[in-house]
Amino acid sequence: MKKELLCLPLALALVACGDNDSDTSKSASQPPETPPAVTLQSLEDSGEIPKLDRSASLPGTDTDTNGIRDDIDEYVSLQFSDTEQVAAANQAAKANQSVLSTDLTNPTAVRQTNQLISRATACIYEVFGDANSGAEPAVVSRNLEAVTFNTEERLKQYMEFNKALDGSSWSLPEGNSCE
Repeated sequence: MKKELLCLPLALALVACGDNDSDTSKSASQPPETPPAVTLQSLEDSGEIPKLDRSASLPGTDTDTNGIRDDIDEYVSLQFSDTEQVAAANQAAKANQSVLSTDLTNPTAVRQTNQLISRATACIYEVFGDANSGAEPAVVSRNLEAVTFNTEERLKQYMEFNKALDGSSWSLPEGNSCE
């Protein structure tokens, strides 16, 4: 008897917290949900979000072989018009892209890629840190990371890269770090 009394509140709590996707909870006037791929495509077509390479290729397409994926080149050119800002964003994009080709089993290669990222990040802060730049350096850096590591495989590589850095330390670059 005590067992049943103890289980009853638990069962009632589970029912109360249950899934509300039953037909009675949905209004007949609600439109059917749009699949995420269709929504993503419509947002890209409208220009609300950038059109990005979402292929299975880890590095993506770089037809001009400048070390930056073609869709990221386009993103940078659409986001920034100032020559210094474009150069700083390209340096960061190239450093981010290098993560995707770094041999994560080679500590020297991981450290060298991290140095590229550190220099590029410092450059972003130098160029976009000016009050007249129109963009916050942290936002610029974060957005470049988001568009570069935009697929599951690319994000996994980035996370593994950061894991390979675990326990290491480095200093910030001194002086002008822009290329």
